[in-house]
Parts: sequence; structure tokens; C-alpha cells
Amino acid sequence: MRLDNTRTSGQMRTRRGLALLIATGTGLGSLLLGTIPAHANATTKHVASDGQSVEFKTSDSSKRVRGDITFTVKADGNWEIDAKATNPRPAGRNVHWICDLSWDASDVRHSTGTKWVPRKSSRTLTAEAYDPFIQADFATIVARGTADCDIVIG
Repeated sequence: MRLDNTRTSGQMRTRRGLALLIATGTGLGSLLLGTIPAHANATTKHVASDGQSVEFKTSDSSKRVRGDITFTVKADGNWEIDAKATNPRPAGRNVHWICDLSWDASDVRHSTGTKWVPRKSSRTLTAEAYDPFIQADFATIVARGTADCDIVIG
């Protein structure tokens, strides 16, 4: 006869084992889902006729909050984000936009401030500033630059 000194019943050990199995399966499942590449929205790139600015336009959604964005970079190093967020949900959400601008081996990130979007309404989000890296590599950005802009909830 085997002594049980764990002070737990067989039923309790079975529940713990089942909980461990479920937690392990959930962890592995989320790991596998995390390796699936996310669908990126198509971003259009438009160089102004005078060659002094580049506009990147796209749309995105997260947790049913969606919007459109225009990310503009200029030859003088200034950049600006003009975006909109529409919240169809019954509860308000904090929203901001993040744009990653990439060219060759360089990458910069710019974002709007966070803004509260009440339930079933829309808000405009804007930001602008100067970036010396954009000014220094503007010709390369025109030739090979790409931007990825995402709406962020929270």
C-alpha cells in the first residue's frame, strides 16, 4: 500500500493535472497563432509633384475601432500625422496612432497623442514635429521609403 503524504485527494490531483494541461495547451496555441504573420493594410505612397513631400495613406482597425491616416514627411525634416478614429462600440476608448517610417537600414517611429473617443463617435488626431533623420535622408525616403501606420487602443 502506498502512502499519500500530499494531503490532496485523487480528485484534486486530477483537477490540477487537467488545469495544467489546459494552461499548457492555451500557451502553445497562442504561441502558434503568434507566428502567423499579421495582415498589413496596404499603404499608398505619393510623392508631391515638386518632390518636397511624401504622403503615406492607409487605414487600420483594432477592437472594432477604425480610421484613416495620412502620414506626411517633408524635405525640410518636418512630418505630420492627420488621422481619424471612429468608435462604433457602446463604450468609449483611448486611441492613438503610431507610424513606422523605414528606408534602407533606418527606421523612425512617430505617433499622435492619445485621445478619448466616446461611444459611437469619431475624433481627429494630429501631430507634427521636426526629425533631423528625415531631413538628412529625404532623397532615400522618396526613392525607397515605406511607412506602416497602426491604430492603437489603450
